[in-house]
Amino acid sequence: MTIRHLYIFKVVCEEGSFTRAAHRLYMTQPAVSHAILELEAEIGSPLFDRLSRRIYLNASGKLMLSKVNRLLELYEDLKTNALTAEQPLPLRIGSTITIGNFWLPSIMAAFCSSAEHIQEQIIIEQAGAVTQKLLNNELDLALIEGPIPYSQLVSLPFSSYSLLFLCSPGHPCARRPMLTLEDLQRERLLVREKGSAIRDTLDSAFTLAGLSLTPAWTSVNSQALIQAAKASLGVTVLPDILVKEEIKKGELISLETGELSLRNANHIVYHKDKYISEAMKLFIETAINAFHL
Repeated sequence: MTIRHLYIFKVVCEEGSFTRAAHRLYMTQPAVSHAILELEAEIGSPLFDRLSRRIYLNASGKLMLSKVNRLLELYEDLKTNALTAEQPLPLRIGSTITIGNFWLPSIMAAFCSSAEHIQEQIIIEQAGAVTQKLLNNELDLALIEGPIPYSQLVSLPFSSYSLLFLCSPGHPCARRPMLTLEDLQRERLLVREKGSAIRDTLDSAFTLAGLSLTPAWTSVNSQALIQAAKASLGVTVLPDILVKEEIKKGELISLETGELSLRNANHIVYHKDKYISEAMKLFIETAINAFHL
């Protein structure tokens, strides 16, 4: 197995075709196919499913690609001396939307004050998208809410928040002493989109109770859900930190749900095979110390 084999494999994955990869690499198609066959022979497993003259990356191939991406990145760093003090690499940080709104700014303020020489690149997206970027080595680390269901990823908790069921004071639910999940299932629910950590936690709670969730509203924008709930259009489910002002002003009411308690932990997450640079260490320490967890 050589760097050449790994690079050819990476390009084939990106192009989804031996022919297109060969064109990009200025190689013949048989030479590309032969290199992949050599790699598969050494690995001891096929990396692609070959169906109807098309190739599809299989489970082994996806695992191989995640490792190859990291290895080639390090190889390129070594070739260009990108790890020297004269050419520092930017720290690539991902964040979910809720953390990006309420935790990330204070973490970055503390981090930048103690690491002025470190450049950062920040991406804020859904939990699923951020997690995938970590698996693909497109990020060095990330701040993600909720459970981390991948054994390849290391997660360190640094804070948490509660999810509240909320409605307007004029909504019929506001007059009820307590609501169960069965009660809430019958209401018009205003919830975040699938793939968000908030929605994943809510879906899990309903699934564990043997119930299905059919929202009236689904939105990527929490403020839209807040406004809809204030207009008595239904019951929404959002982080306590997001609705403190609305509750304080009496515009929204937190509903009593008895023993039902939904809580998300916020984690610093990175790949277990990732080289932990000094910049990463400093960021991790800053995030944990910022909230004294």
